[in-house]
Amino acid sequence: MILIREGQAFLARFFLLLLLSGCGEADQVAEHECRSLDVRSSVLKIFSDDENNKLVAFALKYSSLDAMMNAAKSETEKSAILDGAKKSAVYSLDGTILKSKDKATREVTCIGMLSVTVLDTRAEKEIEFRVKRTTDRTPLVSVSPFLFTVQ
Repeated sequence: MILIREGQAFLARFFLLLLLSGCGEADQVAEHECRSLDVRSSVLKIFSDDENNKLVAFALKYSSLDAMMNAAKSETEKSAILDGAKKSAVYSLDGTILKSKDKATREVTCIGMLSVTVLDTRAEKEIEFRVKRTTDRTPLVSVSPFLFTVQ
């Protein structure tokens, strides 16, 4: 009788350990979604394609752009300098971490530090983005708008 109870207790512990060993796996997959190269590239593309990017406007405000604009002779030249500066912006996304995951929708919410370097100035802002994989494993990425005003 004692052997049966010990055997049952052993099996119960074994199944508990087996169950617990898979608990962190879902978090690792979700964390990978936040840090995957294709997701990070999608987030950066969303910002680089935005012609009214407030973070770039902020960086330009504190850069050497004024000196370049003052040296320009015509409005066309000033416009070309401004457009060139905006197009030369270099983006990076650092420190992405998992914020939350929704098992029902299979969507993860991530946080990362978006940095942009324009001319001689770097600006950064914490952003939040969501990732959801389609049935063909393609990531759908959306970025939460953030409040950022340039004065």
